[in-house]
Amino acid sequence: MWIDLSSNELIIISSVIICAILLSLPITQIYSSSEKVVWKTFKEKSGLFTIKYPSNWSPLKAYPDSTAPINILFSYSGREESSFAELYLIGQESIYTNATDLVDAYPVYLQNEQNYKLLQPTECGKYAISNLSACDTIVTLKATHLEGKPVIKDLIVGTIGDDGSEYVVEYYVTKDLFDVFLPVVEEMIRSINITEATGLPESGSASDEFPELPPLSEPTIGKL
Repeated sequence: MWIDLSSNELIIISSVIICAILLSLPITQIYSSSEKVVWKTFKEKSGLFTIKYPSNWSPLKAYPDSTAPINILFSYSGREESSFAELYLIGQESIYTNATDLVDAYPVYLQNEQNYKLLQPTECGKYAISNLSACDTIVTLKATHLEGKPVIKDLIVGTIGDDGSEYVVEYYVTKDLFDVFLPVVEEMIRSINITEATGLPESGSASDEFPELPPLSEPTIGKL
């Protein structure tokens, strides 16, 4: 039997069907790519290093009072008020003789934070900083000093050069964004090129080729 439906009725039925399909999809599949994010290259003004970073991350001085020759922070503010991601790159003369001791010591200042937990003991060989094999560890904590007291995951990667200089990358991020930006942060780490100005040969790891990665920004949930 043929049922003659008006245009308005067809629109209503179609809308209901579309909504039902969207609601059945995993939430991560419903996003908008309206924000155009591209890779940029940060070149330190004294020629100490270069690093690639997404255009929606802001480069800043990490510690204003520090005398470390390399002292940079790349910051991303999440769409949720309490969400953020930060990548620190610090380079300075080291008091340690090996990368394991360096990485083991780095999160000590966090151990008094609420809900501190070691998620991954120090391992070596997964990462490299400017062609120097590095060690890494992951800890989590509740940042009670920040608004909203967010849960933080902190990836710390460190290495020591032949000249005694240490290089530490810290990926300090709210737990909800850790996995979202980890591939991006790993590409940033791979792109670090420490120059001869710090006593290290150029790594050659940085290039003008920007790899295809998961979105450089958070998925935006579409409004139904």
